[in-house]
Amino acid sequence: MNLNDFLHIFVPLFAVIDPIASLPLYISFTTGLGEREKRRIVRDASITAVALLLFFQFIGIYILDFFGISIAALMIAGGVLMILVGIEMVREGDKPRSTRKKVKFHEETGDIAIVPLGTPMLAGPGAISLAIILMEKYGTTPGGAVEVAVAIVSVILITAMLFLGGNYISRILGDKGARAFTRVMGLLVTAFAIQYILDGISLYFGL
Repeated sequence: MNLNDFLHIFVPLFAVIDPIASLPLYISFTTGLGEREKRRIVRDASITAVALLLFFQFIGIYILDFFGISIAALMIAGGVLMILVGIEMVREGDKPRSTRKKVKFHEETGDIAIVPLGTPMLAGPGAISLAIILMEKYGTTPGGAVEVAVAIVSVILITAMLFLGGNYISRILGDKGARAFTRVMGLLVTAFAIQYILDGISLYFGL
C-alpha cells in the first residue's frame, strides 16, 4: 500500500464525513439510552455507512455509465455539492444535518442507526460522490481500489470510536472547540471541492 496515495484518499474522506461535526446529533439522539443500545446504534450506523460507500465505490461508475453521466460531470457536480457543504461548515461551524429539526426527524425515521446516522450523516451525497471520484482516480493504480476501501473503513471506524466516546470527547472539546474543528474541516472540504471541479473541467476538455 502506497502511504502517500492512502493519505490523499483518507484526508478528503475524513474531511467530508467529519465525525466531530456529527457528534452533537449522535449525542442528542442517544441521550438516556443504555450503553448496550448505544453500541448497537453505532454498530448498525457504521455497517450502513461502510456498505453504502463500498457499494458506490465499486458500482457507482457503472451506474453513471448506464445513465450516460461522465466522471468529469460527476467531479464537477460533486465538487459543487462539497462546496455547499464546506461553506455551510465554515459559516455555521456545524453541518446543517446535525442541527435542524432533530426531534421531528427522529420521530419520522424511527431507527436512527440507519437514518439519519448511517445515511445521510455518514454516507451522504458528498461522501458517496467522493468515493466514486476517488475510485476513478486511484482505482486503476496497483492496489488503488484496496486503498480506497481501507480508507473508507478506517474513517468509519474512527467515527465509531469517537461516537462511543462521544460524551467524553464533547466535554474535552467543548462547543467552541468542536465548532473550530468543523470550520477547519469546512475549509479543507471547500479546497478539495474546488480542486475536483478544476480536475473535472480539465478532464472534460482534455487539458
